[in-house]
Amino acid sequence: MAAFRLVSAGLALLLASCATTGSDVSAQEAVAGAAAIDCASYNRSDAPLVFHAMDPNVPAVWPTSRIVVPAGITIPISVGHFDPRRGIEPVPLQCMDFEISPSDAARISQDGLSIEIGADARPGSDIQLTGTLRGSREGSGSVTLRIVIIDDMARQLIGTWSFDAVRGCDGAEIDPPVEIRFEVDNGLSVTWTPFGRYWDYWGRYAWLPESGVFSFEPTGGNQIPPDIAINGELVLEGERNLSLSGVHFGTRERGAPPSSVSAADAGCTLVFRRQGEVPQ
Repeated sequence: MAAFRLVSAGLALLLASCATTGSDVSAQEAVAGAAAIDCASYNRSDAPLVFHAMDPNVPAVWPTSRIVVPAGITIPISVGHFDPRRGIEPVPLQCMDFEISPSDAARISQDGLSIEIGADARPGSDIQLTGTLRGSREGSGSVTLRIVIIDDMARQLIGTWSFDAVRGCDGAEIDPPVEIRFEVDNGLSVTWTPFGRYWDYWGRYAWLPESGVFSFEPTGGNQIPPDIAINGELVLEGERNLSLSGVHFGTRERGAPPSSVSAADAGCTLVFRRQGEVPQ
């Protein structure tokens, strides 16, 4: 597969420096500043090299090996060494080489600080961005980020959503989950007891944004209700709400109301509200 390598780190630094240091700093002084950085010191770190803070929807404190974005956007490049006790120590970009594969799907910006996704990148396609520390031994000091291209409407669904309201079934006593999370590659997690990274069960979903047709199949979990019925309709309502009709996430085996009924059988529409920022 074709790939292209970021040209001279000195050039990238020169461009970035000229943009940030003002007209009083010459090009020679900017390049001299690059030489003062000891890139070899970053090769001595025992912490793994990671990408981070690249997706505006991923907290900067957490490293990531995969992000999901629509075509035609620009993503900041950020890379560093990750230590769970100390967080992420950034590596200067002038100490890194980058490769993109396939080469025609994206390009590094002129200042070397971001990757620009092609406007014609097809939903479902993957772009590999590999960063390698200059001077590192072959097979080490390298990390790859997988950039998955997704339809812009489908991207709006990704994230964690909190139960907000019930419509259309006044008087019915139901027990909807407290949180649901739509993930990359059509993963869905469900929980009634949100705590850290705990989820009651999870699986894979299918959604057709044009019609709203939605279905879900559980694949595993800590406790999977026996009466799950997820074959209904999902509608995004603006940027912060979604509604699910004809859907029953199941009855909890522990702590369920004594007369709980299926939300689908009761004709309920479950409304969830997005947590955090709206995807950019």
